[in-house]
Amino acid sequence: MRKLVLLPLLILALTAQAGCAASDSTADPIPDAGAGPAKGYTPLVADNDEGQIEQEVVRELQKNHYNKVALDNKFSSQLFDAYIDDLDGTHSVFLASDVKRLRKKFGDQLDNELKDGQTTAAFAIFNTYQKRRIQIDQWALSRIDKGLDTLDLKNDESFNVDREKAPWPADAGAREALWTKQLENQVISLRLNDIKPADIKKRLTQRYTNELKQLRQAEPTDAFSAWMDSYTHSYDPHTDYFSPRRSEDFSIDMNLQLQGIGAELRSKNGYAELVRLIPGGPAAKSGKLKPTDRIIAVGQGDKGDFTDVIGMRLDETVQLIRGKAGSTVRLQISPQDNSQTRTVVLKRAKIKLKDQAASSSVIDVKHDGHKDKVGVITLPSFYNGTARDVKKQLIQLKKEDVDGIILDLRNDGGGALGEAMKLIGLFMDSAPGVQIRDAKGNIQVLGDRNAGAVYDGPLAVMTNRLSASASEIVAGALQDYGRALVIGSQTFGKGTVQTLLPMSKGQLKLTEAKFYRVTGKSTQDRGVTPDITFPSAIDPKKIGESALPNALPWDTIAPTSYPHSDQIAQLLGQLKREHQQRIADDPDFQYLVKRIQLARKESEKTSVSLDIDKRRAEQNTLQQQMLALANAHRKATGKAPYDNYKAFEDAQDKADTNKAGDDTADETLPAQDTTSSTSKRDKPDAYQTEAAQILLDMIDAFVAEQNQQNAA
Repeated sequence: MRKLVLLPLLILALTAQAGCAASDSTADPIPDAGAGPAKGYTPLVADNDEGQIEQEVVRELQKNHYNKVALDNKFSSQLFDAYIDDLDGTHSVFLASDVKRLRKKFGDQLDNELKDGQTTAAFAIFNTYQKRRIQIDQWALSRIDKGLDTLDLKNDESFNVDREKAPWPADAGAREALWTKQLENQVISLRLNDIKPADIKKRLTQRYTNELKQLRQAEPTDAFSAWMDSYTHSYDPHTDYFSPRRSEDFSIDMNLQLQGIGAELRSKNGYAELVRLIPGGPAAKSGKLKPTDRIIAVGQGDKGDFTDVIGMRLDETVQLIRGKAGSTVRLQISPQDNSQTRTVVLKRAKIKLKDQAASSSVIDVKHDGHKDKVGVITLPSFYNGTARDVKKQLIQLKKEDVDGIILDLRNDGGGALGEAMKLIGLFMDSAPGVQIRDAKGNIQVLGDRNAGAVYDGPLAVMTNRLSASASEIVAGALQDYGRALVIGSQTFGKGTVQTLLPMSKGQLKLTEAKFYRVTGKSTQDRGVTPDITFPSAIDPKKIGESALPNALPWDTIAPTSYPHSDQIAQLLGQLKREHQQRIADDPDFQYLVKRIQLARKESEKTSVSLDIDKRRAEQNTLQQQMLALANAHRKATGKAPYDNYKAFEDAQDKADTNKAGDDTADETLPAQDTTSSTSKRDKPDAYQTEAAQILLDMIDAFVAEQNQQNAA
């Protein structure tokens, strides 16, 4: 599915700049098409140097990008569709006549304009979007001003919340009918969250006023950046042109000394959507947020008014969220599963590298009638010094005489490739770790030359959908060697290498190479498939490389020479059977799985009723389902049931304060302590506990096999 991405992913520590629209009487006129005047609309035209920058970007991509793309009429047609969809991801702003007119004029001309450094089509399309958006926002404000009580909130119609493939409105009247439904849905959603009618009117007025302000203050660089995003993302989703202002933002992204909540956002269909929580940051530590959550409003301090941020530029939303360390920010969150909007209160903090550091703990596990000790090393990212820190943790865990070790790479988005190679070397003798093929087809094999493993005992690696890049390389290599059992969910699938190139103005982040496992299989798109899979609340159709437009495909190259043992592979059938038998009677694991199933079911809904009574009944049904699951779990674990949903919700909020972020808050049941001390017996989450049980199953199988060999 195509995702609306007008700005790159941002860590919440950015600054915004305002400006005025440029004007030029030579810009092509745009027909009103019955939608009325667009007050404050000023057509944008390119700055003098943007054509030159465009040619520079085209030249670099054609010459150095891994993906060889031919600039022809076929590419032009595909880029036209991509640009239109990137601007209007919900197919609710452009009119069908606009798309038809623009396609006829520019559909097969975009490749020629790129080659010639022309931006006529790019700005004509953007200006059409800008004018149409001003027109519909003006209409929305006028409709709100007539009174929200005039909206029909008890009709038999429904609103399609997934319009990525829906047709564009036939005319201005059809578009107003569509936006009437959208307004009704917005009012119902706010009413169901107990917001007063006067406050609802205030919020919606603020929402559309903000959008109009942004549209009327648009600058040529906004149109050019949107155009360059569509063009560079036609090669792959990780190639970007950064204007000077966005280059500064990107540099801030790369610096982890941040003051904010510690999260990456993307702009999608007018929402600021969470993509990743930065380990050690307030958002991750709260346990109350997860990827795909959407921020709909931001409040300052404990009691400040909420500012609606739907439709607001992403960098301006970021500016509202970031702030002085120790200060409070309140976020109103709309989960993608369409469950009840909630408010999350966070203390801003300065995120330091030490918050990303490797940590370890020892957990006590009751296994087959006896107690065992399993060490857990949690690695949030690959930073300079990762291997050194993990080596210290391994030495300490060996002193603790653990039976086996789990390397927990869940939520680890990667980082320093050299550290990944050194980390592999901690678990085995010198061996290749990864193959890299560049745009010319040259292949380089990287690995670690060490004098021997620091730890050669039983090993498991945990992954999830947010394990990416260097994490996938480590998990894949240890799996290919037969050195470790990989447990969890399919990884992200980010198997490409980017480089940052200076331009005459700004920078170009360009995909120049691709990662391959020692077997020759790419980590791109498919990631690493665990040996034993755990359910995940993250839908791979929504988060992951395969969910991104124009992701490079999975493929293979020749394998390199590498050490291999099939001892673990031969045991997988037995380990899976024992795992399934055990979790069938594990209340913690079953509660987690059922919560995930319920959330996934809700998130798959593509339309909502516009009858407020029906929506309230659906909300109550969902709450009762969640309460029933929670009470069944409490009964199975010998605890008193919750009296009502409010009691359950309050208990969840209290428990969340002790949680670290995972790919779903439900998967941190009970809370996981990420302290670096190994002397403490930390309470693991349900998935860690089961991973430890599987690792111990594997150890028992190894011992039994050895005994049989000795007896023979």
